[in-house]
Amino acid sequence: MGAVQKYGFINAKLRARISKILPEALSAEMSRAKSLSEAVELLRNTDFSVVESVFGQTGDIKSAELELARKEVRLYLELEALTKDEVRSIVSALAERFEVDNLKHALRLWFDSHVRGRRIDAGVGYLLRDRVHRDLALDRIVNAGSLEEAAEALTGTPYGELVARQAAEVTRLQSLFPLEIALDHHFYRQLLAAVDGLGTRDREIARRMIGAEIDLANINWLIRFKGFYKLDPERALACAIPEGIWLSPQAVAEAYAMDNPSAVLSELVRRRYPALASLLTPREATESYARLVLIERILAEILMLEVRHLMAGYPFTIGILLAYFVLKSAEIRRIKTVLNAKFYNWPEERIMAAL
Repeated sequence: MGAVQKYGFINAKLRARISKILPEALSAEMSRAKSLSEAVELLRNTDFSVVESVFGQTGDIKSAELELARKEVRLYLELEALTKDEVRSIVSALAERFEVDNLKHALRLWFDSHVRGRRIDAGVGYLLRDRVHRDLALDRIVNAGSLEEAAEALTGTPYGELVARQAAEVTRLQSLFPLEIALDHHFYRQLLAAVDGLGTRDREIARRMIGAEIDLANINWLIRFKGFYKLDPERALACAIPEGIWLSPQAVAEAYAMDNPSAVLSELVRRRYPALASLLTPREATESYARLVLIERILAEILMLEVRHLMAGYPFTIGILLAYFVLKSAEIRRIKTVLNAKFYNWPEERIMAAL
């Protein structure tokens, strides 16, 4: 199938949708609102009116966030139905992220209940019950007597064996950390396998975009491994996701050996994304939270630069789908950030810094 025939319809459809993405000015207006209710009200006449409706009925910000999650999942499933063959396989592989994230949510509730001894009644109500690709037995997982039992509840899915393999390590460490890392690795393995099925031009485009995302995920994780988890280098490097595009295994190892591993992000920005150099501070912020906010902002801007590169190129490629998903995710993330910030009464300056 020719590129124009393959992507002509979906390109026109997605560019029309991209033109309707909420401007950043609306996020700024929401951040200036005097209350959470006033901020939510600004979504009434947008594609996110369901958030205003749900919040108006319940007064519950988490229920509103759940609707945002449902909306994002439906975007992927709708595009699965509109695409075919290897392109559909990519959309399906990308949508797997929501299934993985929902499983992580259920496993965290299980861990809170059975390991930490906490009440989880309220949290169970915020599990995403919408089917992505498989019917996950979420209630069986949350109420399982052990991780092995949770793994049995996942029989017939790619996750059952994965959870069973990590059960002993989770018990030994009293942490879900190894299991969550294993789930992240699974997501990228199946996504890269789908990429391998694309034609040469599409495969190169997808590899660059997904490879950049992997690099950014590795940087974020390595900084957390060093600063928060205090992992030894061998364990930390084993957790890094392979197949990044700019950061070789040697570069990742060297970064972790540094006293300040976030310096690898600064170097990546200066070499590959000089337009973002102004975001780098002369000295790293000393407060951990402030440093992570800055790092996450830079990582998000790097992805936006990759999206602009895709949007400016030849239009009839897999790039339009990848760009659309990144832009929609960023739009939804901005809304979530503002709503959570208003819930916790952050001042406008702090909200804008987080955006």
